[in-house]
Amino acid sequence: MKKLWLIILAILFVSACGAAGGGGSKLDIKVGGKDSTLTIKSGGVYYGNVISTSPGKPNVQTFAHDIYLANYEMDTTSAATMRKPLTAADQIRVELQLTGEDGTKTDSPFKVGTYSAKADKINRVRSIIVATFADGKETRTTFDTMGLTPKADGDVKLTAVTADSISGEVNLSDGDKSIKGKFTTKLPKAK
Repeated sequence: MKKLWLIILAILFVSACGAAGGGGSKLDIKVGGKDSTLTIKSGGVYYGNVISTSPGKPNVQTFAHDIYLANYEMDTTSAATMRKPLTAADQIRVELQLTGEDGTKTDSPFKVGTYSAKADKINRVRSIIVATFADGKETRTTFDTMGLTPKADGDVKLTAVTADSISGEVNLSDGDKSIKGKFTTKLPKAK
């Protein structure tokens, strides 16, 4: 009987952790003069890397991993399927690209820490896109994170990284645009 209770408790614990849309996984978004709440139903990650160059300075290679969070059931097979155009009223998808430390690459894992929109090349929020659907069309709103004087401010804090999921907090803004809240999403299976 004691073993049965331990198994039941373990099942309850596992089912309460780690999936997209878990307790508290929602983002408050302001784009296009409209406030929305994205209650996360699905999410995914695409692993990539980037090599940054600057005249007279050594190249910097970092991972450039994309996090996709949506309020609908998203096909997480690949980056292309996660970016499929929205097709239904009130669909919202947030796309965040984070870069890691110098020397990281496509197969480098996420690390717990703060990724700033104001960072230069490493440990930064490299891109922020909010896709919304209204009036029969998709609108993609991009935050200004690139160039010499990016306007985006704030950060993404990864608070937990496991073998199969990541959790974090988003607090980003760019003028009258903003994203704030918490998320948990699954990581792709290791190859």
